[in-house]
Parts: sequence; C-alpha cells; structure tokens
Amino acid sequence: VNNNESMFEKIIGFIFKDRLKNHLKKLQRQRRFVNYNNAQSIFLLFESDFAEKNVEVRRIIQKLTADGKKVTAWGYTDKKLTSTSILPDFKILNKKDFDFSQKPNESVLSELAENKFDLLIDLTEKEIIPLQYIALYAIADFKTGIKRNHSKIYDFMMDMDGISNQSEESLVEINATFIYNQIIFYLKSIQTSD
Repeated sequence: VNNNESMFEKIIGFIFKDRLKNHLKKLQRQRRFVNYNNAQSIFLLFESDFAEKNVEVRRIIQKLTADGKKVTAWGYTDKKLTSTSILPDFKILNKKDFDFSQKPNESVLSELAENKFDLLIDLTEKEIIPLQYIALYAIADFKTGIKRNHSKIYDFMMDMDGISNQSEESLVEINATFIYNQIIFYLKSIQTSD
C-alpha cells in the first residue's frame, strides 16, 4: 500500500466517523433486541468475491429462507461494474454506487429509507466503509456484526480477536459462514419475554 492511498483511506475513515457520530445523535433510534425466531425480515451485508459467485452467502440465504425468513442481501465489490443482475432482494453494489468518500449515492440511500428490517447481519470480516455506511443508514430494529473500529453502528458485536488469537491447532477460518453461525447461535440462545 503506498502512502497516498493509506492517507486517503484515513481521510475517508475520518469523514465516516464524523458522519456516524452526527447520524447517531440525530437518529435516537429505538433498538429492540430481536431473537432468531422473531426475526421475520433479515438484511445481510457481505463482501462479494471478485467472480461474484458468493456461494457462501447464497447458502446462508437458502438456510434463512428455509426457516421462513424474508431475506435481503447486499454485497459490495471493489469494481467499477458488476455482472450480477440486480434483484430487489439480492444486489451487488460497486464503486459507481458510492461517491468519493464512499458514501452511498442518493438512489441507494432512498432505497434503504424505503425498507425496514427486524434484523441486520453484517457478515463482513474486514471493515468495508461502503458497507459500513449501508449498515449505518439501514433501518433495522437490531444490528449485528463484528467488533471493529466503528462499532457504534451495531447493537450486538462478536469479538473476533478473542477467537482469532487462539492457539494454532484450533485455528478457525473467520469467514462469512463462521460469523453467521456465531451470530445466529447467539440470537437463538437468548429468549425474550415478548
């Protein structure tokens, strides 16, 4: 990574942090714990692989759909164009859907504003600012993801450091499926009184 790029990334991260703070202040959202059984509509965020096959995520969608959940999944790829056809409930966003600061364009934001979900699950392992914006602006009662720099977005976070610091023999591969299984295990194990 050359210096310019990391400097630029720092600036983008800084802008994001600022917008995050302002948005959360303005929003005063009512978060509500949603356990797995009560989650009717689920919004998945994922990092698309370059070939856009996304086998892992498609498998997760099948599992959730089999459980009677209504699933919307948005991925992101660091390309200028995507080849996947855009469906209302499955789309892969690319660089063109975001501005220079990696904030989503108006059309993306207005689509987010029109939808409400019981549960948002961010399956990304690295911090991807475009998807962090989506997580921030999405309307969901309960938001989950991995503990990272800008974790204030989430109501519940998995701390992966503890997991990835385990001994070599029990090395787990932290990928979308692993994150999904951890979060779903948690959501299934907590029973709410409502």
